[in-house]
Amino acid sequence: MAGTVELPDGSRLEDGEVVVKTAKDWGLSIKSLVLTNRRLFCPADLSGRSTVSLALTDVLGVTLSKHMVGFSTIVVETRDRPPASFAVHINGQLVRSDIVAAVASAKQSAALDSSAPASPAPSGERYEQLAKINELKRSGALTEAEFEEEKARILKRP
Repeated sequence: MAGTVELPDGSRLEDGEVVVKTAKDWGLSIKSLVLTNRRLFCPADLSGRSTVSLALTDVLGVTLSKHMVGFSTIVVETRDRPPASFAVHINGQLVRSDIVAAVASAKQSAALDSSAPASPAPSGERYEQLAKINELKRSGALTEAEFEEEKARILKRP
C-alpha cells in the first residue's frame, strides 16, 4: 500500500513506517489525510489550506465534536503546537477511533523501544508485557506482524 499512497507535501515514509489508513479508506475526500504507524498527516485547520505532519507519540488527545448544524470536526491536540482540526462528514467515530488506536500503538512501541532494562526483567513483568501487547492486538491497535515483532523482543530479553 505504501507504494501507491502519495504522502502530503511530498513527504516520504521513514524506515519501518507504513501507511495504516487514508481518507479514501474512511470514505472522505480530504486529500491531505493520511495515517501511518508513526505520523498523522492532516489539515492544520478547518480551512484545509495547509497540512501538518504530527508524530503520533506527541498526540495528547483526539476528540470528535458533533455540531448541531454542519459537519463534525476532529481535533488533534499535540505537544508544542496548536491543535489541528478537520471536518468529517461521515465516519467521524471510525476516523477518531483509528487515530486513537494508532496513537496507542505508537506510544506502546516507543515505550518498548526505550525501556530496555539494565537488569533482567522478572518473568511476572514479561507476562504483563505479553498480556498488554496481546490486548493491543485484539483491539486492532497492533497488526499481527507488529504483535509478533514485539512478542519476539519481549521473549528475547534475559
